Amino acid sequence: MNNHRQKLIYLIGFMGAGKSSVGTILAQQMGVPFVDLDTVIEAGQGATIRQIFEQAGEPFFRQIEHAALVEVVRKSPCVIALGGGTFVQKANLDLIMATRGITIWLDCPIEELWQRCSKIDNRPLFRDWESFSALYNQRLPYYRQAEFRIVTSGQSPEEIACEILHLGLF
Repeated sequence: MNNHRQKLIYLIGFMGAGKSSVGTILAQQMGVPFVDLDTVIEAGQGATIRQIFEQAGEPFFRQIEHAALVEVVRKSPCVIALGGGTFVQKANLDLIMATRGITIWLDCPIEELWQRCSKIDNRPLFRDWESFSALYNQRLPYYRQAEFRIVTSGQSPEEIACEILHLGLF
């Protein structure tokens, strides 16, 4: 393991992939803080992600998302659950790579993601299967750039966290 790397683990993946659930368990098992970027943004804005999108639009959201990420990466060591679109934004991707943290894609089949998300009404960027699958396919090439890929289908958050721990990252 490269000793010059910061002790930051970024969990990336589409909405419903389990980033927050897995991140909470992983951070606890590693004895480091857990940060959910969406939660940080909502606390800072006093509004839900959906409300921010509806009231101020996606460009404004992406600005505050980047500002929140800049602050969060200073908390090394920690496990950070990124929003589903965070890794897709060039400024965020550049920052993540500059921190030399570890990126882990929680890869979940789209059908399973749809089952998890279709009944949730607080997701701002999809309303139906067509928009959901289009967004998924748009983001997939970015997720594939992660350093590690964990296939999550049929696994509990505890099992996924255990699999990540067995990578021997730190």
